[in-house]
Amino acid sequence: MPKAPAKPSRKILPARDRLLRAAMTCFARAGYYGTTVDEIVTAAAVNKRMVYHYFGDKERLYHAVLAEAYRSLELVEIDTLSHRTDFDALTAEIVRTYFNFLRDHPDFVRLLLWENLNDGAGLAKADFRLSKDPMLTALSRLLRDGIAAGRIRADMDARYLLISLIGLCLIYSSNRYTLSQSLRLDLGSEAVREAGIRHVTRLLLDGIKARD
Repeated sequence: MPKAPAKPSRKILPARDRLLRAAMTCFARAGYYGTTVDEIVTAAAVNKRMVYHYFGDKERLYHAVLAEAYRSLELVEIDTLSHRTDFDALTAEIVRTYFNFLRDHPDFVRLLLWENLNDGAGLAKADFRLSKDPMLTALSRLLRDGIAAGRIRADMDARYLLISLIGLCLIYSSNRYTLSQSLRLDLGSEAVREAGIRHVTRLLLDGIKARD
């Protein structure tokens, strides 16, 4: 009698990775002060000693979660910047990248909101430096070239452009449920997301281009 095909084995993540994933979910759901170490280790299915072995304490575990969350965004930003040199194409690509990242990483959005509710206290104490330098450098270069060519308004500042870019994309995720109810528009639907991507891209490009 032929043997049944073997079931593929499930890869078991190392304890440190399981702790990071579980902690990210727990902190995103209830914030730093609303989460206990016991909840995290239960969700990660590891011994409580592993928290202190890998991270030292709850606060440093939280810092590691923040670092991991922001690093994941930085990686997709850097990857996006490597693809385009034309300002119009890059703007459209960045908008789509942010929309997709925020859709695919709801825990990142919640962590971001919690951190701002707590005045950025976790990031201020963490041993990594949060930076938007790669994105700012790319935007500054493209703005400078566009201004020199007469295509971009001379008063544009990459820092304020980046704030507008992030804000316009983030609100579709951060305020998804309240806006969906108040506007009777499902911000979680693919059609609305695509319309939002087109709208934000046009808004940004129309706002920065020089008038004839």
